[in-house]
Amino acid sequence: MAAEDQLDQAFEGPPVQPRSLAVGIALVSLVVLGGCSAFGTAGPDAGQRTVTPAPVPTPDTGLPPGVTADSVSDPERLGSAHERRLTNRSYAVTVVRAVQFVNGTTALRLERGRMVGDDGVILSWRHRTARERAGGDTIVSRRAWTNESVHVLRLQYANGTTRYRVGESHRRYPYRRTAYSVAKTLSDENAAVVASDTDADPPTYALESRNLSEEWATSTDLDRVETSSIRAVVTGSGLLRRASVRYTGIRDGAPAVANSTIRFDTDPGTITRPAWVETALEQRSRESDTNVERTPATD
Repeated sequence: MAAEDQLDQAFEGPPVQPRSLAVGIALVSLVVLGGCSAFGTAGPDAGQRTVTPAPVPTPDTGLPPGVTADSVSDPERLGSAHERRLTNRSYAVTVVRAVQFVNGTTALRLERGRMVGDDGVILSWRHRTARERAGGDTIVSRRAWTNESVHVLRLQYANGTTRYRVGESHRRYPYRRTAYSVAKTLSDENAAVVASDTDADPPTYALESRNLSEEWATSTDLDRVETSSIRAVVTGSGLLRRASVRYTGIRDGAPAVANSTIRFDTDPGTITRPAWVETALEQRSRESDTNVERTPATD
């Protein structure tokens, strides 16, 4: 399964017009971006684990759980700490994948995001821009709003058309478990603590690794990779604030940078229902009334 397919399913269900991205979207799949094996959203034994992880005692080292000065020694412990920090609270996550030429021209930009409110209501979105001209039936923006009873999806196309889909609620919270795979990748790539801000509230630690494994460079949206790195910022309690994968190299004969970042912000509060949700619900109501009027009476 391609990385973008995984993300589509995590956000709004079955994918539409799937296209494999590169390692960058890695931060939610952190794979050789076209595959299915590295940064996933599920974590270990996702199909069987339904209980919130119990707190694990943390030695008073000042570093995040599972982290030493020169390694991520226990990636599962770090991932578990991140998941606990996002359970029973509101949070927002944003994933940005961009390929840009050194002259400032954007070759590709894909942004995905999700907000989870205090009451569990979810607002998610996806926007895509590309240098090449998109066909009129290309979806350029997806937004979804979900509460305990209904799921509303708005699709906007390159030709200006807007469509709505209304269905049953299927609330999911995949990004709570993203740090399991981020931590595993940091561990595999021998990332070490390169900076810290212990005076911050909460204290934060930056981990970094350069010259990533060669397999990572197989699908980066660059024709040739010259440098690579992964960097993550984690709080002392284990919350992953952000992580990024960066490649420099050549695309279409010109210098370019491929960069992907995932960012978590906590406690954004309650999510206000967008106006377009009411538009979608009213449209469904009108269509339902029309269908009732056209249905012949039966004895």
